[in-house]
Amino acid sequence: MRQLIVDTVQPFGTTVEITTDDERFVVAAHHAMSRYPAIAAMRGTFVIRATSLADAPADPAWPVTEMREHDGLVQLSCGSGRMLIDLTSGRGDLSLPRSLLAIEDAARLFIEGAIWTWLIGTGRLRAVHAGMVGDGHRSALLRGASGAGKSTITYACMRAGMRVASDDWVYGAATRSTTALHGYPWRLFLVADAAERFAELRGRELVAHPGSDRWKLPVTPSPEQQMLSADPDAVVFLDPAPELSLRAVGKVEARQRFWSSALPSERERLGRRWVNRVLDKPCYVLQRGHDPDACAALLATLLGETRQP
Repeated sequence: MRQLIVDTVQPFGTTVEITTDDERFVVAAHHAMSRYPAIAAMRGTFVIRATSLADAPADPAWPVTEMREHDGLVQLSCGSGRMLIDLTSGRGDLSLPRSLLAIEDAARLFIEGAIWTWLIGTGRLRAVHAGMVGDGHRSALLRGASGAGKSTITYACMRAGMRVASDDWVYGAATRSTTALHGYPWRLFLVADAAERFAELRGRELVAHPGSDRWKLPVTPSPEQQMLSADPDAVVFLDPAPELSLRAVGKVEARQRFWSSALPSERERLGRRWVNRVLDKPCYVLQRGHDPDACAALLATLLGETRQP
């Protein structure tokens, strides 16, 4: 019998206790979750039991995943691998075949996904489908539906020297004590067509990804460009219109644009009051045109001019 490892991470000040027979679960959990700042109002304990298994014939099956949620139980599966989260009891069980655990992206998705699922599913955090970039002094939330260009424009901002919090999702505490949002700045993922728009990315190897595109190009911002948290000074809605432009919009249009691009999970969990707090900043519509570098230049100019009220 393999010796059990017991470890703890404390994302946002909550306590996550991990008991496992394979150190790779612990390494994956610490990779990101131990970096998030504590939030005073965030309490609670989540207990994870993580086990490595011998492979079944169809393993590792990555990146094909399936998620189900019913009556407070959330299950994610990939081949014989399983993640089962009981939101009511605060317990999670992970069992991954060794071939799947050997894939870093897969191991991180399962262990980090278990923690995010509990934090969001129990109402401690709110998850917003958006990117976030900054210039070291001010920051902007980039909101748009899937395919609106969040990852492409985020990468263009990064290559122009800006800081990056996320190209896809940001997270905020449900409490009213803070309006800061937190990203995942250690990796961006670009679809193949988006990567082809940048000469330095052409020909680079894609990796398997559980999203609908299945294959994406990972990009890691330099440490000095990784922005973990920010209280955005502006909210920018991305519009795929073919002519580049940037215009200010009022709160009514901002709210309409936010909710028109909302995913089902956002409609279920965010709450209009919480969203109104996020939108209580100068709001803009960026028609992205055809040149992501020109978009990045417009955003840099905007951040240079914006002051949070």
